Amino acid sequence: MTPAPRARQTVGGLGESGILRILNRRFAAVPAAGDWPEGTVGPGDDAAVVAAPDGRFVITTDAMAQDRDFRLDWPAVHGVMFDGHGLAGGYSTGWKAAAQNLSDINAMGGEPSGLLLALTMPPATPVAWIDGLAAGLAGAVRHLGATRCRIVGGDLGSDDRITVAVTATGDLDGRPAVRRTLPPAARAVTAGHELDLVLCGRAGWAAAGLNVLETPRGRLSELLRAAEQAEQSEHAEPGVRRLAALAAAAQLRPRPVLGAGRVAAEAGALAMMDVSDGVLKDAGRLAAANGLRAELDPDWVRREASALMPLACALDPASGQRTAERWVSAGGEDYGLLAALPAGAAVPAGFRRIGRLVAESGTPAAAEHEGSTGSTGSVGGADGWDHFTDR
Repeated sequence: MTPAPRARQTVGGLGESGILRILNRRFAAVPAAGDWPEGTVGPGDDAAVVAAPDGRFVITTDAMAQDRDFRLDWPAVHGVMFDGHGLAGGYSTGWKAAAQNLSDINAMGGEPSGLLLALTMPPATPVAWIDGLAAGLAGAVRHLGATRCRIVGGDLGSDDRITVAVTATGDLDGRPAVRRTLPPAARAVTAGHELDLVLCGRAGWAAAGLNVLETPRGRLSELLRAAEQAEQSEHAEPGVRRLAALAAAAQLRPRPVLGAGRVAAEAGALAMMDVSDGVLKDAGRLAAANGLRAELDPDWVRREASALMPLACALDPASGQRTAERWVSAGGEDYGLLAALPAGAAVPAGFRRIGRLVAESGTPAAAEHEGSTGSTGSVGGADGWDHFTDR
């Protein structure tokens, strides 16, 4: 009997040992896969043993659920292509599962050292999708520059839907972790003074990509075609379709700037966190952790939104500017890195000032800014993603 084409094979026909062979073959491509220091233990035993060079390690975990955090077939993805290749599939899911955890390690100033994968799925899951998932995990580790990171093991299970849970560890190399809260010494020195809010990475692109992916395919084609015709009539180079592709890629395959956390820590960052739920919401969280209020620079929001404006106007002709600015201020999942610096301090390489953290109303520092205009954002602002209220 002729074997079924790989694209139609399912994991139910492979069994656990067959699935593990696929995963381990892909994970062997990770740069550090063959380098296990003496005393450590890689995949294959009941548990792994990882190094903790200075007696500590950073650890974080994130889960992605089918039809909530990813889809097996994004509705509009085939209308947005890169060099003829679609962006959807297991590869992008694996990439994003790794990237969001690597970003959390980065936000503490750590160097990623290990990933654990817990995977549940129905027996009918295509083998090609799982192969892509493993390739995406390994690809993110490789292409994002986590050169010391190994995939150290995990768990397989069966369920009605796919759930991908990744746990990551990281090394601090003897440095203190940079947290959301200011160290006590810095809190005493900066009390009553504003702090600069800086960002490494982009904002708004992943949110724009989600809009692209969730626009019905036929409607998306109509909107992009109309925008291209308008561009041509204005004698401009057509670019909105490429913007749509870049935005979709930002949502499906985010690119946290690994190493930026360490750079910021060494430059004197007082507090840090990554941007997963939107700049406005996460800046508010950073501020609230220190009894402050976040204010975004409206000029920065407008400048950042300008690159997305053609796409926003194509998807939402009636309110393109507001849409682009909402993507930038409230859109999540770009996994940039927010840091708080003393006011006027040199900005670390790769970062830019996007606003400030100021004292709450009634304190001396707040009084200096009473009557200021044009700021946006506040502690506890509702804008941004919430897993339990956004549907």
